Amino acid sequence: MKKQITKHVLFFGMALLLMAGCNMDTKTKDKKDTADSAKVASVEVEVFDAVKIKDQIVETIRKMPSEKEIATLLNESGASYILDLTVPANQAEKLMTESDQSFGLGLYSFDLIYASVYNRGDKAAETSRISEQLIDRLGLRNDLTSSKNYLDRIKKNNGNKDSLDFLVTQNLNHFHQQMSKGDQPDVYALSVIGSNVEALYILSQSTLMAKNNAKMLDIMSRQNERVKGVFTLLELMSGDENIKPYYEQFKPAVTIFEENPKITEKELAQIAPIMETVRQNILK
Repeated sequence: MKKQITKHVLFFGMALLLMAGCNMDTKTKDKKDTADSAKVASVEVEVFDAVKIKDQIVETIRKMPSEKEIATLLNESGASYILDLTVPANQAEKLMTESDQSFGLGLYSFDLIYASVYNRGDKAAETSRISEQLIDRLGLRNDLTSSKNYLDRIKKNNGNKDSLDFLVTQNLNHFHQQMSKGDQPDVYALSVIGSNVEALYILSQSTLMAKNNAKMLDIMSRQNERVKGVFTLLELMSGDENIKPYYEQFKPAVTIFEENPKITEKELAQIAPIMETVRQNILK
């Protein structure tokens, strides 16, 4: 009888030990699962949302000089229109992502201004067609309801300099008015960056090519505010990892303009490659 009681006690004791071990394993597993969950949560990164900085984007653009100013000053300086500096029409098909297309819309926007100022109606008509395609691909048709009308009229009036200049200016004003009120501030910011990079690229390359470029260097010396505006937009958009490289590439240009109120051949030789690199990377 005593042996039986002892056996029962031993059996019961072993059972308790087994149950305790299971509970410890469960608690250990629960702690591990909790730790793993915390670890996963800690590496989650907030997605960049340009809508949150829309007011800053719109205000920065509002303060920037008009892109048309560069085309007008180039024309007044006696600089020739250089078709090879503009973006080829077939390049638009290679712009696959939304950011590429937004940049591209800006590049072609300045090319349209450049063509209208120099009364190149043929190029203006071609660029208008490309701009329409990019507007559709970006889903901006509802926002830019009047753009199709302006762009159609640009194509029809490409032989009339005054009409061409007026329509291109009206189209540009309509774009800024509508995009500043719209819900795609990222597209707005990138397109304005693109148009100003194209303007600075064409200005710098034209100045490099000119035999007598004193007037053009003077125009370049006046671009500090524009360069700062582009950089501010890039800084605002640098929360997007796809845009950050352009921010880093453009940064040296800001330093050059800040340290050199008067741009000479020396500074031009530094500025031109920066603009060319940023533009080339947009068009890759």
